[in-house]
Amino acid sequence: MSDNFYLDNDDLRFWVEKAIDWDVLIDLCEHGSKPEDKPASVRDARDTYEDVLKEVGKFVAKQVDPFARKMDTEGTRMENGVVITSPAMDKIFKGLKKLDVYGLPVPRELGGLNAPVAVYLAVAEMLARADVSCMTHFGFHTGIAISLMIYAMRDPRTKFDKGRVVATPYDDVIADVLQNGAFGCMVLTEAGAGSDLAQIKTTAKEDGGGQWRLNGEKIFITSGHGQYQLVLARTEENDKAPGLKGLSLFLCRQKLSGQVNVKISKVEHKIGHHGSPTCVLVYENSIGELIGRRGEGFELMLALMNSARLAVGFESLGICEAAYRAAKDYSSQRVTMGKTVDRHEMIADYLEDMDLYIKGLRALCFEGAQKVERSVKMEQILKHDPPKDEAARADYERRLARLKRQARDMTPLIKYIGSEKAVEHARMSMQILGGVGYTTEFIPEKLLRDALVLPIYEGTSQIQSLMILKDQLMQGMRDPRRFLVKMARANWKRVAENSPLEKQLSKLFAYKYKALQTILLRIARNKLKSTYDMPIGDWTEALFSNWDAKVDFAPGLLHAERLTKILADVTIARVMVKYALRFPERSRDAERFMKRADLRCRYWLSEIEEHGVDLLADLALRNAPQPVTKAA
Repeated sequence: MSDNFYLDNDDLRFWVEKAIDWDVLIDLCEHGSKPEDKPASVRDARDTYEDVLKEVGKFVAKQVDPFARKMDTEGTRMENGVVITSPAMDKIFKGLKKLDVYGLPVPRELGGLNAPVAVYLAVAEMLARADVSCMTHFGFHTGIAISLMIYAMRDPRTKFDKGRVVATPYDDVIADVLQNGAFGCMVLTEAGAGSDLAQIKTTAKEDGGGQWRLNGEKIFITSGHGQYQLVLARTEENDKAPGLKGLSLFLCRQKLSGQVNVKISKVEHKIGHHGSPTCVLVYENSIGELIGRRGEGFELMLALMNSARLAVGFESLGICEAAYRAAKDYSSQRVTMGKTVDRHEMIADYLEDMDLYIKGLRALCFEGAQKVERSVKMEQILKHDPPKDEAARADYERRLARLKRQARDMTPLIKYIGSEKAVEHARMSMQILGGVGYTTEFIPEKLLRDALVLPIYEGTSQIQSLMILKDQLMQGMRDPRRFLVKMARANWKRVAENSPLEKQLSKLFAYKYKALQTILLRIARNKLKSTYDMPIGDWTEALFSNWDAKVDFAPGLLHAERLTKILADVTIARVMVKYALRFPERSRDAERFMKRADLRCRYWLSEIEEHGVDLLADLALRNAPQPVTKAA
């Protein structure tokens, strides 16, 4: 057993101690701070973060990991309308409160430690490696405070000083989380309204006294017994603001003045995540406080979901790390056919693939986390303390726009590939252990049970793929010339580039652009068919308007996941090469990752090029409007 989940992880330490751009992050976190509040130097701040991670790493190794099986066995239950969790979990969260980690990324003016989000996410990875239920619940302590802080940025009641938040309408909630260990939950899902939030039926109406009253039932709510609930509800009539436009966001307290405001009717029995309660919540004239304006609930929830996707990426990373270590430790001791299992060729291949993808995923997660945090902080500064010089402001806006685009591209990739790899690695860990891996005596069976939900919650893998597809296609269609230039450059660099790493990376980019080109051409070909019987003068209108997403984009929708897998490998490779050029000791991993990625990308590209024509033809017939038959 490990004594410290930070000190025993060389790759995690590399990111914290060398690779993360602390200079930039700390400068943004400390923007507008009083001189006496700032750390003495970047090195001083980084040393503080390392000390925190060492303490948390020791706590997780000693107080969380040894009790993971106990929490899984004891699970959660309902008694007289109250959710009861494992005593072991309760003790862990009292310990985390003493470590003062709930407020890591919260501004010091609101009682937090003012650390970059990357520190908090490193804590999340270590917790997930020990027990994913603990990490999930941990996210609804700090996560609720961060979410309310983000919402406060848009609230005119929030007070700023030199671009820093000094007071918000939610200070009492944030203080309760940081000082008393309170927590909350995200409340979106309903029966019939999971991925399709436009179908939400829960209503919120103002009563005669100016209060909002919520009515409806929400299901599958993680940590639904939390006091502070961020609830998506319908405030507008469908004929006036249909679908997502009619949704608003509310802060509901589970109890008000000691009385139940939101009823917990059930705790779900799940395959995994036994230590984390998943609840059914009933709103019966429950009092809620409107966040933002009416009708912008979905937009506000997206900001929260973006953070959630990052958190799931690090959660997935923790499971992958645990799965790999279990497989590696067991296979290095178990002897078969005269040698340890890890020296058999197939198993060695599996283990290397797991190790490389963990390093790649961690690179993607930390790079994405930095992009997201920089864009959020810069947007806050631009709004509340912008550069005075017009040219400087214009340059700031350009950099911010680029960061926001990069963050938007990376977060669904992180959620998609992280959750898919968590399942894959847990499954492979079980296979490497063999028969004992299928028993509750060893950890892989628990890891697999816990991992299975990751591709489902916080937006399914398929939803992430469709988001990625939409963004990529829009970029290609908006500026075809730029797309073709990028494609030509990638093909040229795969031949002309001197650096072996950059040459291999360009080859992967060429696969990406070829996949996108294939999808775009098929979409265009479908659209061109509609012009066959039209005069040339009507082509422009036909080609650039009246798009039917269900028909015109069918080739893209079919291959969205294949494209996502290519993009994930290409993006990971790009980040690994970036840091291998700065730190030559990382070159070997980058090179080997790209060799494997080359094989994977070629396979997925061939599927995009060669598969699906017959299926799409069948679907077109099945989805075509059926003729109406008149009654005799």
